[in-house]
Amino acid sequence: MPREKYSDNNDGLYKEVDTYNLVENLESCLACGKCVGNCPVASLSPSYNPRQIISDVLSGNSEKWLKSEEIWRCFWCAGCATVCPNDIQFPLLMMQLRYRAVEKNYGLKHIMPFKRFALRAREDGLTFAPSEKGREKIKRYRSNLGTSPWPEISDRAKAEYKELFNLTGATEHLEKLSDEAEKPVSFSYTEGRITND
Repeated sequence: MPREKYSDNNDGLYKEVDTYNLVENLESCLACGKCVGNCPVASLSPSYNPRQIISDVLSGNSEKWLKSEEIWRCFWCAGCATVCPNDIQFPLLMMQLRYRAVEKNYGLKHIMPFKRFALRAREDGLTFAPSEKGREKIKRYRSNLGTSPWPEISDRAKAEYKELFNLTGATEHLEKLSDEAEKPVSFSYTEGRITND
């Protein structure tokens, strides 16, 4: 059954959002609510409704989810995907929605802490690079286990890791992110029902 469209909505939004073809079966959503019923976020935050988000993507209504706080609530537990009768990978949709929101400067407050983490990891050659206090604790634990106090990473490995950041555009993307450009987000979904506004 075709979805209802509105004249001010973007008919091609679904394909624009799913640029990586990770959720090619989104149109098979039955709006059965199993995703909502199995979602820990939905149980804590009544405005969080995966069915509504899917409906808005399919109908081309980007304004609602772009500016919503709700798309930042999902913590990718994949409980929704495990119970979906059509195997829709909603967490992968959420990842792509967040990318699009960040491109438009929405939700930056949620990713700015990761910017510092990622840039530090790029320099250290480690995906896990804690603060100095955390490093001291890890060094103590590793020494007690009889290993080197800190993982030894060659200068070549660090250079290769940094080059991967540069080649993929991650460095440029991270450096462009700024708190000052952030547009505000708000809770934009109504409790427990699918709406078209």
